[in-house]
Amino acid sequence: MLMSSLAFVLRPARASFVALGLAALLPLAPMTALAQEGGKTFSEAEKAAIGEVVRDYLLENPQLMLEVMDALEAYESEAEAKQQAAAIAANREGLEQDGFSFVAGNPDGAITVVEFFDYRCPYCKQVADDMTKLIERHDDVRLVLKEFPILGPNSTIASEAAIAAIPQGKYLDFHFALLESKGTLDRAKVMEIAEAEGLDTDKLARDMESARVDRIIDTNHDLAREIGVRGTPAFVIGDSLIPGAASIEEIEARIQAVRDAAKAG
Repeated sequence: MLMSSLAFVLRPARASFVALGLAALLPLAPMTALAQEGGKTFSEAEKAAIGEVVRDYLLENPQLMLEVMDALEAYESEAEAKQQAAAIAANREGLEQDGFSFVAGNPDGAITVVEFFDYRCPYCKQVADDMTKLIERHDDVRLVLKEFPILGPNSTIASEAAIAAIPQGKYLDFHFALLESKGTLDRAKVMEIAEAEGLDTDKLARDMESARVDRIIDTNHDLAREIGVRGTPAFVIGDSLIPGAASIEEIEARIQAVRDAAKAG
């Protein structure tokens, strides 16, 4: 039962790693004796015998399979982190210097924090105050804000309005006002907030329809896919992607790690 359940859970791609893990769990003497016979290939009978040893050993020590699975998860997490770091490095310019995303904090700061967000995302709303604190506390941090509407048409409308607000010089106040809004955030509500923040809503409405705004949102979606962003909020700091509503302490710890790495050269 244990082995059949394992076969169902494990994907084929994991087979070689699991095989190594299983081999490590065996009383090694029988296999070593066979392997030392001039490097010969195991016969079918030998393979069957080894299989029986594996089966019996695991049935007697089922907890060892949990150890194998823990090791497998750690292996896959490390591999994913390396792949993600490589993707971030390959897309560094698009993340940090795209020329169109709004940059809060110190535009010339040595440390860049990139946030992917959706104005209707409750977790993005949850971390909004922390983002304000972050740029107030750290004068070497530049916060790059990536509009990433994923929660439906109203999210897209809000992002279009925010991007269209940049030329009017009122993006950041409008950005936080949208995140602080309660209830339904539809077009009427977005325009109400825009007016309250002193934006020219007629110009805003025209600019929202521009092809440039659409391209920016499409580019952000493409970039998110490239680096493995699957939801909001998501933060990129250095070579790390931090998914979800990370605490300010976690973000500051990562910022400090980037500082320390830069000092170490």
